[in-house]
Amino acid sequence: MKKRFILFILMLFALCEASATHIVGGQLFITQNQDSYYNYNMGLTMYFDALNGNPGAEDPFVTIYVFRKRDNVAIGYLEAPKIERKSVTYANPLCGISTLQTWQITYSSSLHLTPTEFDDAQGYYMVWDRCCRNGTITNIQAPGDAGSLFYLEFPPLFKSNANFKNSSPIFPEIKGDYACVNSPFLFDFGGKDADGDSLVYSLITPMQGYSDKANPSAPGRGSSSYPRLNFVDGVSVSNMIPGPDPLKVNRATGMLSVTAGSIGLYVFAVQVEEYRNGQKIGSLTRDFQLKVVDCPKMDPPKLLFKPKGKNTYYTENEIITVKKGDPNCFEVMVTDPTINQIVSVDGQAVNNTSDYFTLLPAQFTTRVPNDTLKFQICLEDCFVTYDNRPIKIQLVAQDGSCPFPLTDTLNIYIRRENNGNNPPAVTTSLTSDYVHVTAGVPVTFTVYGKDPDKDNLALSGRGQDFNMTDMGMDFKPVSGQANVEQKFTWVPPCNAKKGDTLAVDFKLEDMRCEGNPMPVAKPVYFIVDESPNRPPAVKTSLPVQEITYQIGSSSGITFDVLATDPDTNTIILTAAGRGFDMKDAGMIFEAKSGVQSITSPYAWNPECALLDGQAEQTFMVDFITQDKSCAAAMDTTTVKVTIKDNGSAPFPEFPNVITPNGDGKNDCFAFQELPADNCQDLFKDITIFNRWGKQVYYSKVRPNDWCPDKISGGYYYFVVQYTKRSYKGGLTILK
Repeated sequence: MKKRFILFILMLFALCEASATHIVGGQLFITQNQDSYYNYNMGLTMYFDALNGNPGAEDPFVTIYVFRKRDNVAIGYLEAPKIERKSVTYANPLCGISTLQTWQITYSSSLHLTPTEFDDAQGYYMVWDRCCRNGTITNIQAPGDAGSLFYLEFPPLFKSNANFKNSSPIFPEIKGDYACVNSPFLFDFGGKDADGDSLVYSLITPMQGYSDKANPSAPGRGSSSYPRLNFVDGVSVSNMIPGPDPLKVNRATGMLSVTAGSIGLYVFAVQVEEYRNGQKIGSLTRDFQLKVVDCPKMDPPKLLFKPKGKNTYYTENEIITVKKGDPNCFEVMVTDPTINQIVSVDGQAVNNTSDYFTLLPAQFTTRVPNDTLKFQICLEDCFVTYDNRPIKIQLVAQDGSCPFPLTDTLNIYIRRENNGNNPPAVTTSLTSDYVHVTAGVPVTFTVYGKDPDKDNLALSGRGQDFNMTDMGMDFKPVSGQANVEQKFTWVPPCNAKKGDTLAVDFKLEDMRCEGNPMPVAKPVYFIVDESPNRPPAVKTSLPVQEITYQIGSSSGITFDVLATDPDTNTIILTAAGRGFDMKDAGMIFEAKSGVQSITSPYAWNPECALLDGQAEQTFMVDFITQDKSCAAAMDTTTVKVTIKDNGSAPFPEFPNVITPNGDGKNDCFAFQELPADNCQDLFKDITIFNRWGKQVYYSKVRPNDWCPDKISGGYYYFVVQYTKRSYKGGLTILK
């Protein structure tokens, strides 16, 4: 928020200096606007005491200051106008009390932040500092003189050479509920993160800030440790709301819980830390206050169930058996001691994905003390149990008590016999349920499912005490109507030990009742036997595995390498130089793989540099074949290659007379007998001069003949140059 950033802020209002006790709580926020020039919203959600607060203290705008976290240097400020004010509602609108009324006021402004101007690795923080808090707060000293400082840390907007996208957590609207003294109370203070970051909640002492009654809207100051409120004697952050069960927060959900021991108005604060990939990237503080009142004594409703044929009420350790032909409905009662209380009942099947039962009716209003409603639970056709497993129906009765409903829970376990649905059958193409397998040898068969009622089916497989995918087994789930089938494929891994037995259950489910399918299973047992293996072999097309090669020969070294395997395993053929890299030496050989037989050619045209100044060098090349069976075997053959220089031959006797007269005899000066090159002495050039020293012929390549048909007769001389020696001679041309 540098000067260029401030230009986007429109200052519409003058700073209000009214002082009053009015602040109930709130939190700052910064959220990203995707694909917008004004790429961020920045602001404050504040809770204002609508009964005790001075209306003049309701600011038309707020000033939010931003600092760099590393050194607390001011970066800039934002003046955000009020955009909304609304009344905080109750979880149960009928539970409102005349002594508690709160406004939720939102201040916000859209602005443009250039990410590269916010690239400090330690990030930044925002503060809003204002006096004063509600003057009737019970748990702090001099509450009417206490200021409020809201704090939010955010990460750099440019990180690792890229824009770093992040928004602070979003919180649902707070409900204006109150707690009853000596009664448990829950208050959802958690939020969600748009970026999917993890949120961690903890209780902290609320921040005081630097504002006071004399200077209620002090400019924000940078600090690594802002002043905190002073609690009254006997109160600390561990019991900000004292009582039999002091205020606590769930670190993962933000749910607050408390059983307060005294009436009063209690301020508290929660720190919300934001983590991404295990690293903390931001945090904020949320302030609020909870009113504890002396409530009328309320009693919860009570659920009662008397099974058919019994004189006592049901206890949760019983299992009710419903047989074929028994009625599908049974009766349950709910009673509540309070008059004019709305009581509702809901239920679910805990261990089924679908309920398959109904409640009739599900709600009533008490007219007399301990009024009682009798309602029916009716089981549908798909409410059946298999393998003697009971289904748990959980019933919850809830009344309209304030500040939040009181409940009672009843769990009923029912075992109901199947009615009219025949079980499916699962089979395989195997001749036995016991399969002897060999490590490295594929196993394939088909699994079939069939239903006599032609219902929808789902076929799947599961290893007993192991994961099929981890073991390399391929069996994909499949579904269909009346009949299904799927292929099972497995190559037992090399680490499978002889004598091991692995069991796979092939499960077939009748999906007539999708939320409560009827399962049958067939186990197949795989017994691991020993893995026999015959080794592969490798050879070359050379008559003997040794080659001597003279550098400069017209053709290089070539031969074929052949690998074979008597089994049907996959084999690979490779080569390696002993103490040298074959590719760097110029050797050409391609590694290959195949089944039973592989051929790959070898080629090399050695050069002088390989001699490294020596007369000869020896190279050992290993050709290796290996099979890919579990009992892997291999074979190697080695070729020895010796390369030599071709030595130094003497210069020949050159003719000293030629007669270029076209008779085909002695017409040309022949150079065919020039010595061949070797690694130390190479042909350089040949020059012929006349007797006055004028050059009449020159060549940098080896000439075959020189036939001087256009020069005059006379005496000439020539020079043959090699890198280490030369030859000079005379020549007479007769015409």
